[in-house]
Amino acid sequence: MRPSADPISEIKTRLDVVDVVGQKVTLKKAGQTFKGLCPFHGEKTPSFVVFPDKGNYHCFGCGANGDIFTFVMKTENLDFAEALRVLAARAGVELKPRLTEDASQRRRAQLSELLEQATLFYQQALRRPDAQPARDYLAGRGISASTIDVFRLGWAPDNWDALYRYLVERGAKPELIVAAGLAVERETGGFYDRMRGRVVFPIRNERDELVGFGGRTLGDGQPKYLNSPQTELFDKSATLYGIDQAKTTIRATNRVTVVEGYVDVLIAHQSGIRDVVASLGTALTERQVSILKRLTRAVVLALDADSAGDEAVLRGLEVARQVYADVKVAVPLPQGLVRLESRLGADILIAALPRGRDPDEIIRESAERWRTIVDDARPVVDFYYDVILGRADLTSAKETSAAVRKLLPIIGEVRDPVQQSLYLQRLADRVRIAEQLLASELARMRLTAKAPTAEATEPTTPTRRRSTLDEYAIGLLLLYPSQAAAFASELREDDWELVESQQVFLGVRQQISAQGFPDRAVLVGALAEPISAWLRAVLQQEEARPPLDERGVLVEQERCLRDLRRRLRRNRLQIYTVHLRDLEAGDDADALAELRRQAERELSQLEGEERLSRSARPWTKRTTE
Repeated sequence: MRPSADPISEIKTRLDVVDVVGQKVTLKKAGQTFKGLCPFHGEKTPSFVVFPDKGNYHCFGCGANGDIFTFVMKTENLDFAEALRVLAARAGVELKPRLTEDASQRRRAQLSELLEQATLFYQQALRRPDAQPARDYLAGRGISASTIDVFRLGWAPDNWDALYRYLVERGAKPELIVAAGLAVERETGGFYDRMRGRVVFPIRNERDELVGFGGRTLGDGQPKYLNSPQTELFDKSATLYGIDQAKTTIRATNRVTVVEGYVDVLIAHQSGIRDVVASLGTALTERQVSILKRLTRAVVLALDADSAGDEAVLRGLEVARQVYADVKVAVPLPQGLVRLESRLGADILIAALPRGRDPDEIIRESAERWRTIVDDARPVVDFYYDVILGRADLTSAKETSAAVRKLLPIIGEVRDPVQQSLYLQRLADRVRIAEQLLASELARMRLTAKAPTAEATEPTTPTRRRSTLDEYAIGLLLLYPSQAAAFASELREDDWELVESQQVFLGVRQQISAQGFPDRAVLVGALAEPISAWLRAVLQQEEARPPLDERGVLVEQERCLRDLRRRLRRNRLQIYTVHLRDLEAGDDADALAELRRQAERELSQLEGEERLSRSARPWTKRTTE
């Protein structure tokens, strides 16, 4: 069997969308379509429709839509490449092997090989006589010999250049050793090992690739824990320790527990608790949460009781809420309309540990007690209640108002209307404000939510249009790398209409964060093939246009950004229109007047942007519809 030239089309031809969806959803034929209960949000009346002739699905309750690829990605928590492999196997379609490695891929392979050699060096060093303090430390923390082998723990000798000399003797180039984060070049000449006199924890990513190391000093040296620096392979903000060992269990149990330390993960896995990962000692980042989101919708944060009020903890929770806030819930409106609101698409829980006790200590004493603590984890809303209200002086009108404005959006994310009502009652009791007033304020705050609207009329399958504005913005980011950082800092994830352009932007932002500028070759190689193919086509199109000078790039970036925001403002005005109709049917004159003022300001700003945009825009002349 030969590899398919167009595997996506061939898979769609061979697999029936009704059969694929029917493995997860009980479908009943309804005319030319099939209906069932939506797997992406709770409902009692079927609003999930499959269109066999078009090969896609659409939920008229939560707005979920797509084809067999998106369905498998969402229901099985897979990325596109993984879903492609799964569906190709079902359809009997052979996929082409990846193209021959380019220079950047060869360099990454060289760096990976150096990390592998370093791991072997550290493992061997752990057996040496001078590593007895390291062995004593591991034994004292309860780490078994088998766990040491499975996680490939090691010892970095307390020597200035033991690893460096070991690698050079085996033909490694000094500049590559430094690029891999294993050594540091002295200003006066020569090199020295980054890890010295430390127990070493190899770090692998979710794709089982060795990317870096963590080191724990045994003496008084600082810092106590030291990670590899930012490299082409390692990004601390995009890595979770233990994810390579935990991902299978996380998918199977549909839950992950996040702790802070290496040893916490080791003891948990050693005790048969294999859904545990560590955030490498930092507050959760957007990219770390994105990794977890592909695996599960249930996240338990096991936090030290002493850190309950720490700002880093709140920042991590806020990131988790933002990344998981992707579930659309239908809210009925007058005149037969429906508003789709974004709600939290995950169960984020807080497992508060006994004061002064680390996870590894609790697990070593009793694995069952640890499981109970995790099973009894509190909803994140309760955690916010304790922290936000605990900090506020509720005798002050100003502080009470600020606390309420922080809590209401979080309460609004609670999907269960009964639970949401109970939280509002609880808040009303604490701050001594009428529950009806809080409910009205919550409704008013939702007016600014960036949610689409839809009429509850005959079902229609949404279509996805090509956006030359998205393409041009990506071209401005990648064709002029020296000016990309400033432009990227002004862009946001919600500026994009296409998933392709959004994924490319996230990759560009990651590269800029790591090295200060985007690298097209590396980016194309790192993206999943359908996204990279889209990007190659965009770059080919944009490179054929006349180049811009430095001033021209700045002008175009400004105009492009203005047009992106103008598009967002138009969408926001649609939301205002629906809510104006809602309020006009009621008797809240003050709220109606305030919303009209907001809508008028928004409309005025849009009209001003429209006047600016009527001037000739080079990007419209440089692209083809």
